[in-house]
Order: sequence, then C-alpha cells, then structure tokens
Amino acid sequence: MTRKPTKRSERRRAQRGFSLVEALASATLLATTMMALSITSISLARGTKTADSFAAATALATEQLEIIRAMPVGSAAHAPGNYASPGNPLTADGLPGGKYTRTWRVSANDVPANGIRTVTVTVSWTDHEPHSLDLVGYVRCQNLPC
Repeated sequence: MTRKPTKRSERRRAQRGFSLVEALASATLLATTMMALSITSISLARGTKTADSFAAATALATEQLEIIRAMPVGSAAHAPGNYASPGNPLTADGLPGGKYTRTWRVSANDVPANGIRTVTVTVSWTDHEPHSLDLVGYVRCQNLPC
C-alpha cells in the first residue's frame, strides 16, 4: 500500500518534474545538434555542387581533346601554341555564356618523344573558390621528327 505524503516537503518530492536548469540544458543540447546537422547538410550540398562542376569540366576537356585528336595528322590545330574556345566562358554543355573557361596548349615539336606532341586541355571555373582541371593527350606529327 502506498503511503500518502503528509508534510509539505514530502508532497513537493512526490510531485516530480523537470527543473529549469534541466530544461535549459536539454534545449541547449537540442540547439547544438540542430546547428551541427544544418552545417553538415550545407557542406554536403556544396560538395555535391563541386562534384557536378568537376564532372562538367571533365566532359568539356574530354570533348575538346577528342576533337583535336580526331583531326587529320598535320592539321593546323596540331601546330604548337596556345588556343582558347571561341565561346569562352562556356556552359556545361559547351555553349557560350557559362562559367567554364576552356583553353589548350599544343607542345613544341617532338615533345615528349619523336613524332608526338602533347595536348593539354585546361578548364577553369570559379564557384565558391577557383578550380582548374587539366586533361592531357597526345597527337602524332605529320613527319618524323616533327
């Protein structure tokens, strides 16, 4: 059988609840956890956007490198020098008016070996910080040595 509290102090002990300090501590813990979750979600969203930008830059660089490599041996585009896409800056689809700048460099004659030139395609862009991606390929010269 349960005994009923008789004194006033005993009645207070029987009426259990949360103190103001406990409620404040739990609210602080909850707020800290919610802030950590929001910071994590922002970081994940930024990482996803950066990954998408790198994928688009890789596609733009691959496209230009394949165009250069598909040209006939000895074409003007295989001449040593620095080049840029005429529509810079480009969109992810390669159309003018985006955030990507695509340039490429064809190395001097016989670099890295006789009869070969190095083509380096660079795509650069800025979102929350500047980024750059290089893709390297080789083309043959018309004559040996170049």
